[in-house]
Amino acid sequence: MINVNVSAKTVKDLKNELAKYQEELNAAKNKKKLTEKEISNVNSRVKEISETIIKDQDNIKKTEDEIVELEKKTKEKEVEIKDVIAYIQIQNSENAYLEYIFGSKSVEDLIIRSAVSEQMVDYNDTLIEEYNNTIVKFKQKTEDLKIQITNLNKEQDNLADELVKLGDNLDEALDASISAESEIKLLKSRIDHYEKIGCKDNEDINTCGKIPFAGKMVRPLNSGYVSSEYGLRYHPTKHVYRLHTGIDLTGGSYDVYAVAPGTVAAINWHIPWPNAQKRQDCGGTMVFIHHNINGKYYTSVYQHLYQVYVKTGDYVDQNTKIASAGGNNKNASWGGYTPWDNCSTGRHLHLTIGKCLYLDESKCNTYSKFTSHLVNPRSMVNFPKKGVRFSNRTTTY
Repeated sequence: MINVNVSAKTVKDLKNELAKYQEELNAAKNKKKLTEKEISNVNSRVKEISETIIKDQDNIKKTEDEIVELEKKTKEKEVEIKDVIAYIQIQNSENAYLEYIFGSKSVEDLIIRSAVSEQMVDYNDTLIEEYNNTIVKFKQKTEDLKIQITNLNKEQDNLADELVKLGDNLDEALDASISAESEIKLLKSRIDHYEKIGCKDNEDINTCGKIPFAGKMVRPLNSGYVSSEYGLRYHPTKHVYRLHTGIDLTGGSYDVYAVAPGTVAAINWHIPWPNAQKRQDCGGTMVFIHHNINGKYYTSVYQHLYQVYVKTGDYVDQNTKIASAGGNNKNASWGGYTPWDNCSTGRHLHLTIGKCLYLDESKCNTYSKFTSHLVNPRSMVNFPKKGVRFSNRTTTY
């Protein structure tokens, strides 16, 4: 996120904020594009290495077969020339030539036979030497190929690590892009609302926004019970410990009412498949309502919504039905199934309350900043203990 120092109290300030998030979105998109290109290049290299390893392994097999064949030929050639060597080898005694002489018909024949034999021996000695030299070269080639395969496997391992890092970078770029797009969408909605009700660029939006005054907040459902409290908890779908930013209500009526009179500040639409984004922030569709409670500004947020009955800029009171609750549950018989809502496991309402105006004040002009100024909804709304049912919106417990 960009750290914005602009105090967003005018429409112009909101427009400046919008421009900064647009810059962030463009940067995230560029990072995504570059990262995807790097991933493509690495995958191409991985494919190239795999093909080279297969080729080298085939060459090793072929070379090892050739070595076996050459060693076989060498042994056969050695056996073939043994008889010839026995007749022409130079020794201390002349008896080495007797059998060969007896086998010749004349001295001329002996000379011819001796010359031919010597040539055969010389030729075969040369041939055996060539075989042996080739075997040495082939063995060295085999070792070189094995070393190359080892190095290529190491490079593949390094590339695999690099792909993991690039994947993380891509996830960061996607998350930043989605977050920026969400903030841009809500800021545009808010700016449009203020301009429609006549707010000028340099006019204080807390004045021209006309947020109704209220004395207290009441429960947003007619019946149900608290199923999960505000605070640190083990997340049921993310499987990590994180701050639960509000109170979950379930097990009763799922018609959602405003907790107090106020102005609908923004609606974060998470539309159903197939039109939904492939990745969604937690919370599904959300409605944000600004309140003035005894002179202090608050924002209530209603998450995991199935249907929404209000629009940005609407003035509501505590009897206004603003939405119906939904959730990600495969049992769709109750008609509130929201499969695009990644961070819920069943139908319920998540109520969040912040002690400043979301998108308005300098400390709360983005959702990430707003969540740092949350309060426990129990400090504003009277709820029974966790698991204890309530049957109306006002009874004190």
